[in-house]
Amino acid sequence: MKKMKTSLKLNIIIAIGGILAIISVALPFFINPSNTESINWQRSQVTLSAIGFIAIFYAFYSTTIQLRKSMAKPLIKVAFNDKGEQQATLTYENGNSRGLPALYLINEGNAISRYFQIDFIIPEDIGKQSRYVAITRNNGKYIIPNTNDGKYPLFVNKPHQDPNILLSPAIDFNKVYNSSKESFEIEYRIYGDWAETQEGKLKVIIKKQEALHVPTSG
Repeated sequence: MKKMKTSLKLNIIIAIGGILAIISVALPFFINPSNTESINWQRSQVTLSAIGFIAIFYAFYSTTIQLRKSMAKPLIKVAFNDKGEQQATLTYENGNSRGLPALYLINEGNAISRYFQIDFIIPEDIGKQSRYVAITRNNGKYIIPNTNDGKYPLFVNKPHQDPNILLSPAIDFNKVYNSSKESFEIEYRIYGDWAETQEGKLKVIIKKQEALHVPTSG
């Protein structure tokens, strides 16, 4: 349908250009014509040149607009806040985790995006399955797919917090606490109606602290 509209528009432009060319040649012979035929032809050439210049300018302008449209695409970034920071701290108090902050999607490209899928990849040594969230396995890693099928538009430079993106069901926080790691990374891949896959990483710093017990005086 889009190709048909483009073809029809091109045919209309060509037809209009042909009509204007004929008018430009014939006009000097009917409006204030000169007794000398060569002067009339010179006027026709001047008029035709002017119309040709306008046509070339319009074609260049249209080509530039189409090129910009073809180059326009979203560039989606996942972050822990609306400022675009991709590092957060996972704090434990006496072995209990406060969890991870909510995730934001930030479109840093030059086009709105409505349809895309984000796959979050959890490392095998801290991942787990869940009955509440669809989680797949690939090379041992746990993958959480999240799809935006047009529920909301992701505008350029307007951070959006999606409550449907949940990482906690696929993370075993007990394994994280008992590991010797000081941090871990969550990779993500984004697929959409553009050419290449967009990728990124979220880094989580592990902070363990025990509550202080103040001895009471007897």
